[in-house]
Amino acid sequence: MKSQTVFTSLGEPYELTPNEVVLEKLRLLNLQDGEVLLDLGCGDARSLLAARKIADVTCIGYEILPIALEAAAENIKKENATDTIEIREEDFFHADLCKVNAIILYLTRNMLGKISLKLENELPVGTRIVTHDFDIPAWEAEKIVHFKSSKSIPFTIYLYRQK
Repeated sequence: MKSQTVFTSLGEPYELTPNEVVLEKLRLLNLQDGEVLLDLGCGDARSLLAARKIADVTCIGYEILPIALEAAAENIKKENATDTIEIREEDFFHADLCKVNAIILYLTRNMLGKISLKLENELPVGTRIVTHDFDIPAWEAEKIVHFKSSKSIPFTIYLYRQK
């Protein structure tokens, strides 16, 4: 990816999450075999690919940005994961959340605010949600982790649980 930031039609930046941040987010989710993991705005699918190496989970990603969809398809094919990861080319506001156990996000605080009502109204009780850099407005995080990458870049990771 070039150094210039690309934006989705919703105005969200497309930025690749460092692998070590992905792994820390997945560690906090504590995925278990048989669970359903959603990545709303899955980008190049790196979080979903990493998740399937941690647990036998159903992985579903939502993405609308063509460059990200292309990268996700390429990465999934390269990892022989076409049977275990589904990417839906649609707006995540249309996502079916009723059978979800865990969600991984990287959205701006503005977009997290916009989607928070959908999460509150549709997620089953106990669903875990993890995001980084931006918290979900008006939600109380169950855990906040201050994480420093190997390049000494600080990240704040937030874990939430639907009540």
